[in-house]
Amino acid sequence: MSGSELWFIVVAGGPLVLMLVIVYVLLTRRRRGPAERRESDRAAERLYRDEGD
Repeated sequence: MSGSELWFIVVAGGPLVLMLVIVYVLLTRRRRGPAERRESDRAAERLYRDEGD
């Protein structure tokens, strides 16, 4: 394998691996449901209210 072939693999493979990682993260990222969002909002409101006292 010559140096130019190896360089091509590095240059083409790097962005390809990065793209695959980004796609994987976007597909497996867990989204919160409505109940979890409401509970999170309530907890944040309690924290702000407790800090105000």
